[in-house]
Amino acid sequence: MAKMKLPEQKPNRILEILKKEYPFERILLGVLGALVIILGVYLIEGTVLEIRLTNWWIFNTDTKILIFSIFVIVIGAVSLFMSVWPFFVPSFAEMRKVTWPNKNTILNHTARVFGFILIISFFFILADFAFRPFFNWITSLGV
Repeated sequence: MAKMKLPEQKPNRILEILKKEYPFERILLGVLGALVIILGVYLIEGTVLEIRLTNWWIFNTDTKILIFSIFVIVIGAVSLFMSVWPFFVPSFAEMRKVTWPNKNTILNHTARVFGFILIISFFFILADFAFRPFFNWITSLGV
């Protein structure tokens, strides 16, 4: 029995465009996202930027203006997140390769760090006691 050949599927042009990375557009999306967040904060604050078209149904009450402002901030945050997300994607594969220390290793390293901090702080306290008379003598000269 002969196998039937499936017709070749043409790749979707729109999906190809969406999957292709455009670094300039990603930077532009991040900058615009930050600006939209700032715009939303100014809308909520109401002193620098305010909505005066209060006869429209979406802006006729303060609550609706607040909801609109929060919506603007959410759009800015999503666009900022979408512009930064591709930088974090390679790190997920690297994090799967990491071997994490066990409890005993963490406790051992924590004790070493605190011990080192105590020794260094004790050294600086001793140095302060040793050099304090010398520095007091220098400052008493009135130079």
